[in-house]
Amino acid sequence: MKKLLIITAAVLMSFSAMAQSSNSSKTKQIEVNGKAEMEIVPDEISIKITLKEYKNGSKTVSMNTLEGGLVKAVNQLGLSKESLTVDNIYGYNWDWKKKKADDYLSTKSFLLKVKDVKMINDLVDKLDAEGVNGMNIAEVTHSKIEEYKMQLKIQALKSAKEKATALLASIDEEIGGAIEVQDVDFGHTPVYRSNAMMMDAKMESSSYQSNLEFKNITINAQIRAVFEIK
Repeated sequence: MKKLLIITAAVLMSFSAMAQSSNSSKTKQIEVNGKAEMEIVPDEISIKITLKEYKNGSKTVSMNTLEGGLVKAVNQLGLSKESLTVDNIYGYNWDWKKKKADDYLSTKSFLLKVKDVKMINDLVDKLDAEGVNGMNIAEVTHSKIEEYKMQLKIQALKSAKEKATALLASIDEEIGGAIEVQDVDFGHTPVYRSNAMMMDAKMESSSYQSNLEFKNITINAQIRAVFEIK
């Protein structure tokens, strides 16, 4: 008898759960995606500068000398000490043609954060061109990019709601409250990156002063939203 009562109670609970699920599934819904995009002028440009020791006759121009020249140039540009950091140190002294160890010439790379392209041109003029192994743009972004991304997400959600409202109006339906909102983030940082060389260290400096701006950054946001249909 007790077993029968337990089984009956379980069956009733099962029917109750199914009824609740059935009522929930009858809620009319509409699912839409909203998008927003903007272009911003970058104000943080990271330059990778690679210095390499070299021979000046029988004398080696040391890394300390080259780095000192770089630090001096950065100071002359009015940049803070924190804007320049060490990126990597490497080098070797094995010459496969000579089949023996030769003089060791070290190579050291740095990351310098500047605000505009003109500062890069001014920097190049102040460096020892013979000791610069190469320069390239490492990263371009904006100091307020997270703030702009949040603004875009809000715009994207509003866009989703406007889209749902317009679609429902076309069939004489009204939008209800939001049931689900999802930020569709693909996990990438919306910045411009390039490993292309931006100068030849042995090129002679020019009297030309560039006033060209760096290309704009395009950032975007996408929101998936589900709304109730009244």
